[in-house]
Amino acid sequence: MDPFVAALDAQFHAPGSAAAVYVPASGAPYAVRAILGGKDEEQPLGAGVIIVRVTVIQLLRTQVPEPEQGAFAVLGGVIVDGEVVGGDVYELTGEPMIDVERLSWTIGAEPSDASALP
Repeated sequence: MDPFVAALDAQFHAPGSAAAVYVPASGAPYAVRAILGGKDEEQPLGAGVIIVRVTVIQLLRTQVPEPEQGAFAVLGGVIVDGEVVGGDVYELTGEPMIDVERLSWTIGAEPSDASALP
């Protein structure tokens, strides 16, 4: 097994990762593993900039081949009778970025609620 794949798989099953449900904009939801995190970004403010914290979610490319803006990730959620139950809902709002090895995606996310799910 590729050592990068093995290390990434271990990371997505370590503390700090979570079972999740990926809910595409169209199509059926399915189970994935995810890592919730954040990063700092510069945002213009008048003549200067401020640093803001942005929520991001990491997803494995083997599980989510092409994440899309407008999809949802439900961390800690489960699928029961085709419906997503429980968990913390995030709408994927950023542009998906693939890592250098093309193994995982990082995408911006905003907290949402279950009523927003398709």
